[in-house]
Amino acid sequence: MVVTMLLRSIGPSAAARLASCVAGGLVISLADRMAVRAVAGPLDGGFWLETCAAAGVLYAAFTAGEWLLSARLRVGMPDGLPGPARRFVARARGGFDRFDALRAPVRLAVCATVILVCWLPVIVMMAPGTIWYDTGDQIVQFLAVVSPDGTTGVVSAHHPLLDTIVFGTAAWMGESLFGGYGAGLACYLAVQVIVTGMELAGMCLYARRIGCGRAASTCMLLFFAVFPAFPIFTMSIVKDTLHMMALIPWLVMVAEATRTRLAVFDSRRFLIGFIVVSTLCALTTMTGLVIVILTSACLPLLRARRGRRIAALACMLVVAFVSGVAFPAMVRGPLRVRGEDANQLLVVPMQMTARYALDHPHDVTDRERRIIDRVNRVPFEQMASRYNPYLADPVIQYSLRDPAAVPEYLSVWAVMGLRHPDSYAAAFTALESGWFSLRRTPLNTTNRGISLDRLCRHADKAIGNTMWFQINDAVSPSFRPLAKRSPRFTVDRPAVYRLWDTWRSTPVLNLPAFTAMWTFILPLFLAFHLIGRAGRPGERAATLPQKPPRRAWWPFTIPLFWSLLSLLPNAISIPLKPTATRYMMWAPVTIMLMLALLRADMVAPERLWDDGRDTRRDRGNGFERSIRRADV
Repeated sequence: MVVTMLLRSIGPSAAARLASCVAGGLVISLADRMAVRAVAGPLDGGFWLETCAAAGVLYAAFTAGEWLLSARLRVGMPDGLPGPARRFVARARGGFDRFDALRAPVRLAVCATVILVCWLPVIVMMAPGTIWYDTGDQIVQFLAVVSPDGTTGVVSAHHPLLDTIVFGTAAWMGESLFGGYGAGLACYLAVQVIVTGMELAGMCLYARRIGCGRAASTCMLLFFAVFPAFPIFTMSIVKDTLHMMALIPWLVMVAEATRTRLAVFDSRRFLIGFIVVSTLCALTTMTGLVIVILTSACLPLLRARRGRRIAALACMLVVAFVSGVAFPAMVRGPLRVRGEDANQLLVVPMQMTARYALDHPHDVTDRERRIIDRVNRVPFEQMASRYNPYLADPVIQYSLRDPAAVPEYLSVWAVMGLRHPDSYAAAFTALESGWFSLRRTPLNTTNRGISLDRLCRHADKAIGNTMWFQINDAVSPSFRPLAKRSPRFTVDRPAVYRLWDTWRSTPVLNLPAFTAMWTFILPLFLAFHLIGRAGRPGERAATLPQKPPRRAWWPFTIPLFWSLLSLLPNAISIPLKPTATRYMMWAPVTIMLMLALLRADMVAPERLWDDGRDTRRDRGNGFERSIRRADV
């Protein structure tokens, strides 16, 4: 009775928000156990106490976060300030006013300079940049194809073909123009750093333009500038950093299309730019095509004029055709592309099979063993010893033994799962635990299995589940002969390791270094806000009758939703090696844009929401549209 009365007093939306925090605390506690021991139990009193504590912290933090995002900062000189402080405030305000009066390209250059200057120490320490293991393989494959000395080779479709072309071309031009592959890659990296810095600066200016406010957009700029994860990652030559250069403008363009109810598609320049950027975003990662197409498919569902929805649908079809059909067909012959089998699609099912082999080695028929052994290169008998709860690579190699047997394997996999679903659930939650946990095992074993007993022995030494970057070069065997010809690949960078280790071990500063902060906690905060928003549908009309009712904000989260789902099929989530961090580095950028859009909706909805009735001259101008000043 008391509980019922309490729930009625706080309202259904508040109860739902509290329930979301309880669910979040439960997920974090369970993920912590799986990330440390790879087993969920025992669900004792300590587990439930930890869950309740996590739920309470989440609720308090989310409530404070909403208050902070909705706080309005009034411009005025504080009373009681001494003379020097008053002069400093006045000069700072005057500087911001002069900055707002500058032309858009100048503002962009100033903000990009701030970011790049703050990045400069990391750039110098990491020069001439870090090359990743897979990138070396891509370069070697490309150079073998274009080699004039008759060398024959093929390019593997395991990596995005456009990335292979870009990296290989940079290396080839360095050899042709400067006499060394390293010079070409260094030039490419310089372009990548400058372009990424400018795009992040442009995102901050966009946030300011749509009503985020001067203080909030400045904080956003400072975060991009001082958080060392950004320069460390951007100084790497890997497909995900190339993808970032297409992702940032794509996110802004999707947000602009959403807030204007597709009115920007009336601009031919915006329409062409959106198709180009979407295509680049789709071609630079394996999951990019799926995310771009699914997001683009949602745009025509927005409330907008019929012609604009047709334009959005046409964009999706063009991008799907160019990215999925035309471009692969165009490069397949010249690059002699070698197709890949269904190996990547079987990562999670094969990990579940390996956990089954560990938990129930005798509950499998001879026929099931034969089919598993026919598909996978690691025999069923060896799966238990090679099982690593946090990495699928030891139990599934980079190709299948017989791809034709995949349908039979999937039927066997389903039957075995019905017999022992607990093993499949344990395998899945352990493999995905890194996206949700705040702690993890201290073991970084990646080339062999990890027994559950060994995990239990090291459980008391659990460490924070923070990001881990590739800072020194990772030279693959195929790339080693080229690396020996260029001294750039022998650089050691201990100072950068010390910088990152210090940052992620410093209280408060280390909060953005936790993987789950971006892949679970902040997305949960957005859901927390949407639940409360649904419970107050008439709030704006009741409190501000002169303004239009609040529009649905959730469509802004469509790219985030599909991107988060794309993390689940990966072979790793806990950063036992830097690959896990590489997979999620899009999240800090996307989440920061979501928070900026949320603040703009809270403090200046009249600037955020564009009903599509702009003049044709103003439509689709993007960053060129001047900033309207607001007292927020």
